[in-house]
Amino acid sequence: MDNQCLVVLSKFSVAARKTIGAVNPAKLVRDSQYAAEVFEQVNEFGDEALILLSLDLQQLLGLLTPTPVEVAPAIQEKYMFGARN
Repeated sequence: MDNQCLVVLSKFSVAARKTIGAVNPAKLVRDSQYAAEVFEQVNEFGDEALILLSLDLQQLLGLLTPTPVEVAPAIQEKYMFGARN
C-alpha cells in the first residue's frame, strides 16, 4: 500500500465517520465483504464528495475493474477536395 492510498483511506475514514458511523480502516482493506457493505452504505447515503472519495479508494485498493471500451476503427476515405483532385 502506497502513501497516496493511506492518505485517501484516512480521509475516507474521517468523512464516513460523520455520515455512516465508525469505519475500521484495517478491516476495510482486508475484508472485501466489509468493504462492499461500507461502500454500499456510502452510495445509499448520497453525499457526492464522499461517493467520489469512496470511488478513488476502491480504485486504489483494486476493488474496481475498468470495463473495456470498444473503439470502432476509423474509416480512411480518399481526400477528394484537393487542388489536383
